[in-house]
Amino acid sequence: MIGLRHILCCLTLVCVLAAGGRAEAHASLIGTMPADGAVVPTAPASVRLRFSEPITPLVVRLVDANGVTHDGLHNETRDQTITVHLPQGLPRGTQVLSYRIISSDGHPVGGSLVFSIGAPTASPGEPVSAGSSSLASSSLADAIWLTRLVLYLGLFAGAGGAFFTTWIGREATTPASRATVRAAIGLGLAAAFLSVGLQGLDALGEPLSALLAFHPWREGLETSYGLTVGAAVLALACAWSGMRFGMRSAALIGLGGAGLALALSGHASAAAPQWLTRPSVFVHGTVAAFWVGALVPLALIVRDLRGAALPIVQRFSALAIPSVGVMIAAGILLSIVQIERPAALLTTDYGRIFLAKMAAVGGLLALAALNRQRLTPMLGRKDAGARYLIRSIMGEIGLAVVILGLVAAWRFTPPPRALMVAAVQSVTMHIHAPQAVAELSLSSGRVGPVTMSLSLMTGDFAPLDPKEVTVTLAQPQAGIEPMERRAVKAADGTWHVQGLVLPVPGAWRVRVELLISDFEQVSLDGTVEIRP
Repeated sequence: MIGLRHILCCLTLVCVLAAGGRAEAHASLIGTMPADGAVVPTAPASVRLRFSEPITPLVVRLVDANGVTHDGLHNETRDQTITVHLPQGLPRGTQVLSYRIISSDGHPVGGSLVFSIGAPTASPGEPVSAGSSSLASSSLADAIWLTRLVLYLGLFAGAGGAFFTTWIGREATTPASRATVRAAIGLGLAAAFLSVGLQGLDALGEPLSALLAFHPWREGLETSYGLTVGAAVLALACAWSGMRFGMRSAALIGLGGAGLALALSGHASAAAPQWLTRPSVFVHGTVAAFWVGALVPLALIVRDLRGAALPIVQRFSALAIPSVGVMIAAGILLSIVQIERPAALLTTDYGRIFLAKMAAVGGLLALAALNRQRLTPMLGRKDAGARYLIRSIMGEIGLAVVILGLVAAWRFTPPPRALMVAAVQSVTMHIHAPQAVAELSLSSGRVGPVTMSLSLMTGDFAPLDPKEVTVTLAQPQAGIEPMERRAVKAADGTWHVQGLVLPVPGAWRVRVELLISDFEQVSLDGTVEIRP
């Protein structure tokens, strides 16, 4: 028979290998060219969108100043940047470029870039809020949440319950407990199937009514969430085999598969360093499935056997204590990675959900301690002990459902880690004049040392190679007089300013002076917002 340690080692190895890719997280738009709201004299041939993480575009469309929608625009993706080639002959006025992209944690992001050719006009369409983590409608969001909750219940009560009935309570498992575990497996499989289509709808920004079409299902499978669904289906299939044929090794693989499914997509598994976070999610999910999956079969065994169930309860309790300790350690590690700073617990939706989850976990641990210290010893002495223990286990089941519901709600809330990544990313601004265009990038949008990079073009976006470039920054509100720095040209044609220190936050005035020739000089003026 395959040993327990061998199977767990194999599952952990698979999880670590799945983490071999890049650390990719919840993507945020950090720069565009032209800048959002810019007015350009002529239509650019293309626009660039730069994100905080590598992404994959799903939908890109342009609504021009005449209200004509241009779908299927040719675009190219390179790491964090999408270059969208615009149609020729765009009319003068305001254009809206809308996009939907997906990051490797499986979460869609949508937004719009608004720019004008010649002069602004009435907006041709409603732009989507940039940086939104999910643009699902209320009904679609509810469906995604409910399906995700049922999938978690199926994985935990199905795979975890199958492990309990084949490894811990095998000799006392009742038909009712087996039927309950099988029902959980069936619900989990149905939820896994349905969640693929819902994921595709959310990724494409389509309504719930489009669920019967083929393309949302294809898109859902192509996201990283497709890996989670595949692992979940295999885990539940192994759990069913373990139940049906008494295969303890299959039930154990099903339990580990539940943890693996959670580790293949999602916020926590996408955080860096993935060699640590993905195995931590795997361990956290596997132990949680072991604990939660045992509750219903255990309650049914206690109901039917009363005092005779004491050896099984003690056996489970002996395994649960070290396992829950490992689960808590993995959870603490993941929470440190995800939340980063205590203030985010109260200032972000993710943090508030985390606090609610911790309150429920605290109640769950308190009931578990009561069961072990007081109610389990009572089980062997008097019949009332069984009644009290069943009530306590039912309380644990209720709290477990609440916890899984809160975890499912994290699907719609970017973690503070991802928000901080976007906040410290470089800041890009676009300064335009009839004679020249400057795309200026600061290595950080926060107070402190920064490096400035400049890409220069003519007014019609042709290459521009000035003889000298000087940058001046000032913060009159803080009493900071202009600081002048000479830019240095790099081998790739960009210009750089090193050694800049921006000591205070707020709106900084930026002037870029270009010496085009001995007789021509161009000045570009703009403002950049620096955060504390």
